[in-house]
Amino acid sequence: MTAAGTVIDAAALMTAAIDAGREGPQGVCIRSGYLALRRIATFFGIAFDPDPRPDDPLSITRAEFDEAIDAMAAAGLPIKPDRDQAWRDFAGWRINYDTVLLALAGITMAPYAPWTSDRSAPGHEQPRIRRFGRRSTERDVPA
Repeated sequence: MTAAGTVIDAAALMTAAIDAGREGPQGVCIRSGYLALRRIATFFGIAFDPDPRPDDPLSITRAEFDEAIDAMAAAGLPIKPDRDQAWRDFAGWRINYDTVLLALAGITMAPYAPWTSDRSAPGHEQPRIRRFGRRSTERDVPA
């Protein structure tokens, strides 16, 4: 889960904040990534909003986003001049996988990673998971 979150977040950050002239394969990475996470969440019965609003609450703060953008700028990457729009674009992507990523990181005890497992630590509300299978009974045991 930490790797999935890192890859999708990197693609969302690139798409939202890097001034590269045109969008590359990042959009496909983001969409396929969040659709895959949603399918896994559906399998485990984890509830999520299938059509979130771009301004719905997000686990990533604007300050954390700005810190990441500052680090990218310090590394020499060309940053888009409108940071407010970059934040809105990033938040609009992240909201599609934020809830399911954190829920899946929590139930899998994912290794520590910023923006993913650091938000699924104890105290974070655990998702409700549907239980699969049935209990075995005496008649299920072969004679």
